[in-house]
Amino acid sequence: MNKSEEPILDPLDAEALDFLVAAAFDAAAIDRMPSYLRANARRLLGELGAIDSYPTQPACDALIDATLARVAQAERQREDRFHLPTHLSLRRKLHIPNFVAVAAIMMIAVGVVFPVASQVRASSSQAMCASGLRNLGSGISAYASDNMGSMPMTAGVASLLPITSSGDAGIIENARHLEVLSQKGYCAANCTRCNGARNLSLRLPLHRKQTYLNGIGRSAIAADANPVQAILTRGITPATLELLSPNHGQLGQNVLFSDGSSFWTITPILPVGPTGVRDNIWVIHGKDGGDSINLKASSGSPYDIFLAN
Repeated sequence: MNKSEEPILDPLDAEALDFLVAAAFDAAAIDRMPSYLRANARRLLGELGAIDSYPTQPACDALIDATLARVAQAERQREDRFHLPTHLSLRRKLHIPNFVAVAAIMMIAVGVVFPVASQVRASSSQAMCASGLRNLGSGISAYASDNMGSMPMTAGVASLLPITSSGDAGIIENARHLEVLSQKGYCAANCTRCNGARNLSLRLPLHRKQTYLNGIGRSAIAADANPVQAILTRGITPATLELLSPNHGQLGQNVLFSDGSSFWTITPILPVGPTGVRDNIWVIHGKDGGDSINLKASSGSPYDIFLAN
């Protein structure tokens, strides 16, 4: 039967039935109903009485038992769905799918935590090294103030020249000139190294005026270790000279400037001189247009920067 064929209760019957329900189907209550409902109420009460007196078979005990059993079964199933077992056997606990799920979760956790931890350590290392370079800058400034403006140098430039005249790998521990700062108390002993352990590179004067701190303007005077020099001293020719310092996993380098400022850069190519010419701080740019770390090369610019280990 579709909705259009469903029987509709007469409004008067519906109202009379409401009265009967409220009176618990008491026939005496019909006299208290509105007169226009009494006939409907008597008819409905008679029909309900006929239904109630309809002969039926007594309920079968088997049917009752079956019904109660189904109710009990449904109740147990409902409880099982919401019950978490507390005593599982080891055999039930240890399944390959469980191991796979746990392993997958651990792999995801490792894949997320390790890169984040590495990034935090790298950022911390960069910040500590930058702070150390700023302390180094204060020491260099104080040293220059006490020594007629000259940069730290324990020996002449000649001490940096190679014993032999061949090759580009002739610069020997230029950054050791910084040790005079800690020896004379201008800065702490670890200020001459990145985070107290890794090598730094120091400005090597390519012109006489570059030996004085006030003669180079705002220019790079120190940084993390020179990667080009480190590779060449091992007898290896690098494919490019635009390398990043190994001090921080070749992610970049901290650079100290003559005004005491220090910042992180991901390129060794920095602007120099009043016109902002781009210069690789790791090499000497010769007059012939070539780049090398050989001190016998003659620089093509008085503003050329060369930071050597």
